[in-house]
Amino acid sequence: MRRVLVLADDLTGALESGVLLEGAAVSLHAAPEGEAVVIDTETRHAEAAQARRIIEAWIKQIPAELIYKKTDSTLRGNIGAELAALPGGRIHYAPAYPRLGRTVRDGRLFVNGTPVEETAFAGDPLNPVLDGRIRHLLAPGGAPLERIVIHEGECERDLERAASAVLEEPVPRLAAGPAGLLRVLAARLGLEKRPVPLPGVPECLVINGSAHPVSREQMESAEQAGVFRRGWRKAALDDELERAPALIVFGGDTARAVLRRFGDPLLYPLAEVLPGAVASRFFRQGNSHLLITKAGGFGPRDFLIRIAGILRPASP
Repeated sequence: MRRVLVLADDLTGALESGVLLEGAAVSLHAAPEGEAVVIDTETRHAEAAQARRIIEAWIKQIPAELIYKKTDSTLRGNIGAELAALPGGRIHYAPAYPRLGRTVRDGRLFVNGTPVEETAFAGDPLNPVLDGRIRHLLAPGGAPLERIVIHEGECERDLERAASAVLEEPVPRLAAGPAGLLRVLAARLGLEKRPVPLPGVPECLVINGSAHPVSREQMESAEQAGVFRRGWRKAALDDELERAPALIVFGGDTARAVLRRFGDPLLYPLAEVLPGAVASRFFRQGNSHLLITKAGGFGPRDFLIRIAGILRPASP
């Protein structure tokens, strides 16, 4: 039995989870080795019944002491149906991620202090979030509300309390939420990832596949600041990506489309470049590639400028 199984409904969420767990690899197709396993289930846009079947199948295939259903920090996807797929027992759901501005008060999700249904996430073309009341959102998907504990969260101490409640449960322990609660659980279980030095990145392709205005603003700001020069340039999915030593991709769906070009390789998370931006290594035909991913609707306007400042070697 593995110690931790994380099931994420898209690639950026899987990498956000994998970078917290020592030795974890992220896979789309098969269970990698190790005490902690992270699976990208690709169920964000699936029909609810299909999403539930996929989660049930992975749980049956990979027994674990802790099953963590990684959910979107803005409540997108099949959360109710996927929680219904978890085995019998109390489910601790902590939708808050205060570190990234996601908080829960009176059972309602806020993004940087604004109800999520009043933000740009209400206009998501694939998964609009029209109701930030968490129980109301879970019910249509068939979530077993009678055995779900929804934890409030406005600070890290709230996540610490939620983690304590999870660890008091019998095995298999059941938890869900964005990566905030998982970060605390990883530390409590002695599985917290050790820091890994990041390589310099003199050449990089930057692909924005997100329609969210936050990502568009980040790309515009980077262009105005001169980021796209000296080996860094903007790219599209139909460009020649296979020769790029490093790629920065905004949006989980776009990141998955990029990796299909490389045969959906196993991913090895290295470190967070900045909160919410994960650097990973993968290999294809003997060549090593660096991938940096970020969810589309996250980060300040100068996010890409800051990433370039960290990763790109200084001019002579």
